[in-house]
Amino acid sequence: MAPAKVSFQNIAIKYGLLVGVAHILYFLLMRLLNLTQVIELSYLSGIFLIIGIVVALSKYKSLNRRALRYFDGLGIGVITAFVSSLILAVFLVIYVTVFDRTYLESLSASGFFPEGLSVLTMFWVTIGHGTWPGFIIGFIAMQWFKQPDHTMQENV
Repeated sequence: MAPAKVSFQNIAIKYGLLVGVAHILYFLLMRLLNLTQVIELSYLSGIFLIIGIVVALSKYKSLNRRALRYFDGLGIGVITAFVSSLILAVFLVIYVTVFDRTYLESLSASGFFPEGLSVLTMFWVTIGHGTWPGFIIGFIAMQWFKQPDHTMQENV
């Protein structure tokens, strides 16, 4: 029996969940070290997204007989980023409504978010801010992954 073709959506969702958990663990580590007030440090979690998308692309390509269509790769980037940012956004809503309402106020006081930031706005900003980089990362990574053998072509 021939192996079934693997869906890029399933791979992207799986790695999006893993990246989302990594974002939450990073946030909790920052909270434990009392660094949540330094908003700029939260951008370091973008490394998790880069790693997650690259590993998802690699896994999909290897499971799919070394074939990776360009738009499938972009889809992996966007879906991975969307799922991970959705996981983080839901966590942050729970965090600010149940555990620490002052965190929302500190976000609002920073120059990165609007004054009077609501929970709903924070939710949508987190998703939007987390999804667009997935498209860009997927686009950049596909410059490498679109090649059938992952090697640079020599000029002949």
